Amino acid sequence: MGTLWFWVLLAAVACPSPVFCQDPHDYVPNLPYTAQVVGRGFETLVDGSRVRYEDRLVWMRDSQGRTRIENCASHNLNRGDDRCQPDVVNLYIPLRRQFIQLFPGRKTASVMTWSEGPVPTHGQNVGKTTMERLGGRVINGIYAEGTRITTVIPSDTGRGVDIVYVSEDWVSPHLKLIVLHKGTSTNTNPSNNETTTEIRELDRSEPDASLFEIPADYKIERR
Repeated sequence: MGTLWFWVLLAAVACPSPVFCQDPHDYVPNLPYTAQVVGRGFETLVDGSRVRYEDRLVWMRDSQGRTRIENCASHNLNRGDDRCQPDVVNLYIPLRRQFIQLFPGRKTASVMTWSEGPVPTHGQNVGKTTMERLGGRVINGIYAEGTRITTVIPSDTGRGVDIVYVSEDWVSPHLKLIVLHKGTSTNTNPSNNETTTEIRELDRSEPDASLFEIPADYKIERR
């Protein structure tokens, strides 16, 4: 799986990006779509070298509010038809309070179900956070409104350089969907990371209902 997920998959259940990892309790019915998404990033290492990576994603949501995220790592993109051949598929079934990961390569499904109670958190936010409203703009034909969040985490010693995370998200208020995400982080090494993920194509038709179920020939592992 590509380095892209260092900002998408922070959930305790190993879901793919804080930005694109929907909480299983989220429920957005009657707004179906299928989106083709491209994620690109750069990571600057301590020796100054700069590593580039790219992932492709397919996002889906049906009228029942179920969502599906397919991750296609870079090594899977070198095919003649350039179609997504997912390494892992994440399903979110809010009405059943389930998060499901499908692994097509070994035909297994990992299922996590939450009982009634508080929504699991993605970790405590430390440091000082500020938020800035960026107004509205049209991105790839979709109107979206932006927010920039900056988090500064002091160095452990108090004498080094602080760690700074900047996350810029552009969300369609109509579709309740992130259209564009930009993220940067810097720390004391010095090293920095940059990521950009955006919707390139959007289809508003209803996805096939079978895509939100575990295939019959998969082995199920429950947690």
